[in-house]
Order: sequence, then structure tokens, then C-alpha cells
Amino acid sequence: MSTEEIVDELVQRFHGMNRDGPHGVLKYVNTANATLMAVESEKTLIVDSTTGLLPFVATTAGVYAYNMPTDVWRVSGVLILIDDNDMSMFADYGSTMPRMLRSTEKNAVSIAGRYYAKFPYVKQPRDYMSATIPAQLMFSKDPGTKDDYYRRRSYRKPTDIMSESIQSDFPPPSDMEILLPAAAKLIEGIQSGNYVEAYQYVSGEFKRAYWKQQNAGVQGDYDYEPVDRGF
Repeated sequence: MSTEEIVDELVQRFHGMNRDGPHGVLKYVNTANATLMAVESEKTLIVDSTTGLLPFVATTAGVYAYNMPTDVWRVSGVLILIDDNDMSMFADYGSTMPRMLRSTEKNAVSIAGRYYAKFPYVKQPRDYMSATIPAQLMFSKDPGTKDDYYRRRSYRKPTDIMSESIQSDFPPPSDMEILLPAAAKLIEGIQSGNYVEAYQYVSGEFKRAYWKQQNAGVQGDYDYEPVDRGF
């Protein structure tokens, strides 16, 4: 279904509601899409389309905080590509790093067939909040000046559905089976005075069940924390 068709369906179901505006149907379609798609999953992981590797984070000595591109919702960690098990690349960070990396099971991850070491000197990242407050990565140790050393494990920001011409992140038939009823649940919550409960249901049970299905058979630690993005 196109966004226009989803809005049509909801306008017919909820008589008297505007299509657009601060209390229009489109707002709740956007909220449902943003809530359900803000998740750490293999399907939302950002990789370089040319190399299949995680994107670089270019750093400057003395600078600890880095704003992310506008397509990033969350950075869950910083990784370093392990090249032929060469531990010499970690020499700058002291003798403890090679020792840590010898325990591959605890300190390295496999993504798309390549191994990465987890870089531990990172603070709790900031999720995307708005165009003026993007996702942010912050190091707890001076990262030095490096262009092609650190790589970010980051996840796509949900599409902002600001008009009916913009498609959601749900391909058919999930747009009809997931997005439509989620938006309807939010609207029902508004009309009944139980929006908080409706939002909690969509962002909790509804979202968890959907992504459990999407990640079925995927090996790894893909999971998510339900996130209130302020909608």
C-alpha cells in the first residue's frame, strides 16, 4: 500500500479525522513507522554498499564527540577491522588490547563474514532526536587523528513520513499487516484517552513480536531497547 492508501483507509475508519496537520492521520502513520523501525537489527544495520564493511568514523586528536550523518538512528559501538589476525594495529592502545582480543568469543564479532574487534573506549552514544540533534558518538579516550581506522556499528534512522508521497519503511505486505494496524492503535488511543497505553503497546509488545519474526534465524546479538523518540 502507498502512504496515500494507508491514510485513505484510516480516514474512512476514523470518521472526522483530518488527513494531515498536528492531529491528522498522517502524523500517526509517521509515529508508528518511526516507533517500529527504530531498532538494532541486521536489517537496519548500515554498511558500505561498495565494500560491505561498516562505515569509517574519521577522528581528530583531542576531539571526543562526533555527530553522525542524518541517516543514523543509533551507534551501538565502535569496531576495528581485524586484518589477518594482525594484532600489531592495536599497539597504540597498550598491552592490554592484544590480550583482550585473544578472547575472540568475548571481544570480537563477525559481521557479513568479516571479523571486527570491539573498541572499548566509548561512552553511551546519543540516539537521533531531530535534524538539529543528530545521533552522536563519544569516545572516552582520545581517539587520535585517524581517517580509516575506527568503524561504527550503526543503524538506519526511520524515514520521516512528512507527506503522503513519501513511502514508509515497510514493504508489502507488512505495510498493511503491521504499519496500518499500529497507526490505527495509536489513533484509537487518542480517541479513547488512552494514548500512553496505546503507544506502550505499539513500542513494546507489537514491536518486539514483529522484530522477533524479522530476526528469526539470524545469528548474533541483534535486539533492541524500546525507545521513546518523543512523538
